[in-house]
Amino acid sequence: MLLVMLLGSVNYNNSLGFVLTFLLASAVLVSILHTWRNLAGLTVRTGKVRPAFAGGEARFGIRLDNGGQPARHTLTVRYPLRPRAPPREQQLLHVSVAADETRSLDLVVPAERRGLLPLGRVTLATRWPLGLFRAWSYVDLPLEALVYPAPAGSRSLPASAAVLAADGGRRGPGSDDFSGFRGYQPGDSPRQIHWKAVARDQGVPVKLFEGGGAADLELRWEDTAGGVEARLSQLCAWAVQADRDGRRFGLALPGRRIAPEGGEIHLRRCLRALALFGSGAGESDGV
Repeated sequence: MLLVMLLGSVNYNNSLGFVLTFLLASAVLVSILHTWRNLAGLTVRTGKVRPAFAGGEARFGIRLDNGGQPARHTLTVRYPLRPRAPPREQQLLHVSVAADETRSLDLVVPAERRGLLPLGRVTLATRWPLGLFRAWSYVDLPLEALVYPAPAGSRSLPASAAVLAADGGRRGPGSDDFSGFRGYQPGDSPRQIHWKAVARDQGVPVKLFEGGGAADLELRWEDTAGGVEARLSQLCAWAVQADRDGRRFGLALPGRRIAPEGGEIHLRRCLRALALFGSGAGESDGV
């Protein structure tokens, strides 16, 4: 179009035509510079990854760090909704980042099946300011979300799961009688923390109870029925229910056993073992 306008201006010796042609050409060149500058120098950092149950949504946290840089306008964040998804199955987010600001984003991906769910390639792009040109950059973030089996089956804990307390049959940990305090350990339930002592700056003591009706549980593969996924879903439902009831529980899978404990960290360790069962990768006690 600019070439045709230039030829017309030369042919008719039209001064206003020359002015309009060179004005538009200057706008094009300036637009190229500003489009590139709107994306150049932006730093992408990884954030927190939140696990999910199969059938839910996994959340990948990323941060757009614009420290010491001018404002970024109308950025487009594109990411796949499943591994190797075509462009039509990708999610778009539109975001602007103020000068010297760090913007946090949650990239939500459907968790279709248990295991490790990679985020995939993220594309940052912009067409600011005039929409004539597009600048983009690919970002391969090493992020994977853990997808637990979907809790399904009976919610009632199996009677065969009760095991003897570790002290050989004497009164074990329970919820009947208060027996004293001990120091906080990672994974302890917040319900057992003596918050009044915490408020008085006396450390983080944890209340201990004992009673005969709170035997440890062992959730066993042999107590479930059906295919592999059905068994894992049943064990997952029992683990979640035992944690809600405040019970100490362990997990017995083919080739692996996790000793009875309690608390959120222990629950996540058991759910991780269920999520990675049979994958042969990452089946450690890491959470």
